[in-house]
Parts: sequence; structure tokens; C-alpha cells
Amino acid sequence: MTDARPTRRTFLKLTAAAGAAAGAVVVSGSGAAQTATDPARAGDLLLYQDGPSKGKPVKTADLKVGVAVWALAVDPKTKKPRDATKGGVVLVKLASGKVQASSQPNAAGDVVAYSSICTHQGCPTKEIGTLGMGKGHIICTCHGSIFDAGDNATVLGGPAPKRLPALPIKVDATGQVVAKAGFTGKVGPK
Repeated sequence: MTDARPTRRTFLKLTAAAGAAAGAVVVSGSGAAQTATDPARAGDLLLYQDGPSKGKPVKTADLKVGVAVWALAVDPKTKKPRDATKGGVVLVKLASGKVQASSQPNAAGDVVAYSSICTHQGCPTKEIGTLGMGKGHIICTCHGSIFDAGDNATVLGGPAPKRLPALPIKVDATGQVVAKAGFTGKVGPK
């Protein structure tokens, strides 16, 4: 007897396709059209994408060293994602002094943010590796790509052809993580 449940890959593909079809163009509260090529903008809030804090603002005080969290870049006025299929962000609070010079312009202290979409095949990246070359780094569990969170998400191993685009961030007066600009490169594969 075979297992009739959909695979993780099938679920992700269907979710991405549905999101793209439903929200390829969204109109913000200001009336400006936002397209799927605009997954984050300066001033966007970062809200937890999953877990018990889902939908709440990410605050630096709540982040733990070495624990990655998934967030979503959202319009600060409407609280809606700019692009639900490409606006995913992985945030990591690094140990003091672990943010390299290459990452410092985009970091908020010891907190760094990158696209959560792997540059290999578009799979989600959130896990922090615990073994071997992946230890302490962002990994894509689907195909094994490893990214150095402290060094501008440089590819350390696996099939990913390029680093994850960074999302320049800052912390506002209330401690919330906010985008300083859009992603530093194209989100996703190719």
C-alpha cells in the first residue's frame, strides 16, 4: 500500500502557485501597485511567519542566539505581505562578534536577515545546522545547501549557485525589526 499524502515539495509548489495566482498584483493602502518582483521595501515590518507568535512583530529582544526564525515582510500600513511567495525572511541572532564586515551594513547589531528562499530550487531555508560543515549556518534541508549567516550568506556547500540575498534591517524605537531597504539581490533561483 502506498502513502497517498502529498510530499513536502508538492505542497510547497502548490502553495507558491496559489499565492502567485492570488496575489501577483496587490494594491497598497497608498494605491500604489505592488508586484511579485517587489517582495520587500524600506519601512516594511517583519512579522513572524509561523509558530506561537505568528503574525506578531519580530522584536530583537525576543530573538535567541543561534536560533533562526521565519518572518514575512509586510506593508506597515496594511499589514499585508508585499509578495507572499517571495517575501519570506530568515532572521538569525548571531553571537557577539560573529557578524563579519560583509554583513554589517545590512545587520541590526548581531541580527541578520536573508531571503528564506534557497537560490538552488526555491526551497525554504530556516534551519540552523548542528553537525559538520552546517553547524551554526543556515541550511536548506531539501538539497543540503549551506549558507554562512555571519558572512553575507556566502554558500559554504551544496548545490546553491549563489548566496541568499540580504534584507537590510534596523530596529525601530519599539524594538521591532524593520526593513531599511529591499533585498540586495534577486530572490529565489536563477
